[in-house]
Amino acid sequence: MIIFQGLLLLLSGSILPTLALPFEKRSPQAVPNKYIVTLKPGVSTSSVNTHLHWVDAVHKRSLARRGASDTTGVDQVFNIKDFNAYAGSFDSETIKEIEASEDVATIEPDMVWHLLDTPNNPYFHTGPRPRLTTQPNAPWGLGSISHRLPNSTDYIYDTAGAGEGFFAYLIDTGVRSSHVELEGRVINGFNAFPDSDFTDNYGHGTHTAGTIASKTYGVAKKATVVSVKVFDWGGSSTSIVLSGFTWAVNNITSSSLQARSVISMSLGGPLSEAFNAAVSEAYNLGVLSIVAAGNDGIDAREVSPASAPQAITVGAIDVFNTRPYWSNYGEAVDIFAPGVDVLSCWNDDDESAVLLEGTSMATPHVSGLVLYLRALDEKTGLGRVRAVEDVVKVVKSWGTQGVVLDGGEGSPNLLAYNGNGA
Repeated sequence: MIIFQGLLLLLSGSILPTLALPFEKRSPQAVPNKYIVTLKPGVSTSSVNTHLHWVDAVHKRSLARRGASDTTGVDQVFNIKDFNAYAGSFDSETIKEIEASEDVATIEPDMVWHLLDTPNNPYFHTGPRPRLTTQPNAPWGLGSISHRLPNSTDYIYDTAGAGEGFFAYLIDTGVRSSHVELEGRVINGFNAFPDSDFTDNYGHGTHTAGTIASKTYGVAKKATVVSVKVFDWGGSSTSIVLSGFTWAVNNITSSSLQARSVISMSLGGPLSEAFNAAVSEAYNLGVLSIVAAGNDGIDAREVSPASAPQAITVGAIDVFNTRPYWSNYGEAVDIFAPGVDVLSCWNDDDESAVLLEGTSMATPHVSGLVLYLRALDEKTGLGRVRAVEDVVKVVKSWGTQGVVLDGGEGSPNLLAYNGNGA
């Protein structure tokens, strides 16, 4: 096994990998001349199209006036029901004209986003639970979410919650779909990253997929992973991630999978009103997002999507239930989960596994837990966690209270738990 620490790949104009110090706080980086424009809620489809045609004309006038070809204009359009936005490359004069439009709610720079690994009371049953099974010698993270007390390496779970027929939309680096641990339960959904093949070159997505759904390392061991690729070798941007997120939400809603799915995002970047608004609109449509708190050791309200109020934001703890100093904290955090020395699948070959740490590793524990709860609920026929607000309520009410050490100012003292009674 390999332990990776301190690995950070950044984007600056083009994708350029650089190595940062372990747990170093990152300064926000903007993609040069790139912006995200969010339109006001309720703008009609015809008004959106009219606005985009107008922007195109303004941009072309700018190019002609300056005799330049250094900006591209609108290159991405995003729609999730009442959420409408677009991204593009514009000069400052064009941005001033767009800002003055009565259709526009906000304009923000397109920012660099990061992966968030660091290189390095029973609800359903009151009587016996005959389907409970124990996986001995499991990764400690699975022991943690299935026990009230720390330091267990037995994963105790109800086989009815294994997640067959349920879907984790994993917005990440792609997944090594041939990995034996994933048993062919990977669908390549959408590749939003420009000029990249639909494979996991980094390994991060394969690792998070394994924590959600692999047969040995996974919480929901029979769930299907839908891969949405928004990173390649390292860095990405708000607009690229937003493109992947938009596709995932629209695919879930058009397929009527709201009650059988979850979106998992082990990534983040600077505060983005556009992205947080998209998460909110997804929630209004019944789509739940589980997101990483971040690894900068700061208040999670300063970053996205961790600051999105309608997401379940996950901080990290170690085997002793202590928050590592790099895990973000605060009122935006909803719950903690295992995020240090987490063993899961890797992309070197079809059998490899590595230890990683970060809120990236904590997040898929909760994503898998949501699918577990939803599958279990369907099998028992109680129908108590079909709506997103009910899922959030159950995840929080089941959590183990008062055991997280040094959780950080404003954080809830709550640790993810699967409710099996152990």
